[in-house]
Amino acid sequence: MAKQWGMKVGSCALFLAALLQCRFLGFAILDLIDFLALQSIRKSLHDLPCSNFFASWDLTSDPCNFTGVYCESDRVVAPNLGYLRAGSPGLIGRIDSTIGKLFALVELSIVPGRIYGSLSVSISQLNGLRFLVISRNFISWNILLQLRRLKTIDLSYNQLAGGIPHSIGTLLELTNVILCHIHLSGSVPPFRSQVLT
Repeated sequence: MAKQWGMKVGSCALFLAALLQCRFLGFAILDLIDFLALQSIRKSLHDLPCSNFFASWDLTSDPCNFTGVYCESDRVVAPNLGYLRAGSPGLIGRIDSTIGKLFALVELSIVPGRIYGSLSVSISQLNGLRFLVISRNFISWNILLQLRRLKTIDLSYNQLAGGIPHSIGTLLELTNVILCHIHLSGSVPPFRSQVLT
């Protein structure tokens, strides 16, 4: 009897250990491409003085628990890089081109900071992107806006110069376009969206 009891306890202990291991593995498995993209983004950006945005970005832990990273299932759906609150110093650096490999993205925000250069053309691969906010940085125009599902674009307070790309006007689902405090010239293209506010 005691032997049977011991076997049952041992079996239960093994089952619980296996269950806990599976549970641990279950929450920590992020798509490898997404993980590598986050790793590259982290290497290309840094906290400005008095910012601690990246304090939780320990690449040995679950990336879905990083500040600003939101996941669904095993994919990243929204990396919000920088604190939106007023007075935040934000981040500095250049966005790595691997951001275009986060194929499940529906939202991308980089506010505020000292992000410079042009956003990689790889962003045009993000077919599900609906919300793009890159405000209060030093981004220039070289952005391919062929993202047919975009609803919100905020590129305000940047170093954008020249005319507004005609491709913005062809985005049928746009509801909000914010292009204030940039150096625009030329005419505003016609917008085909019927829901633009």
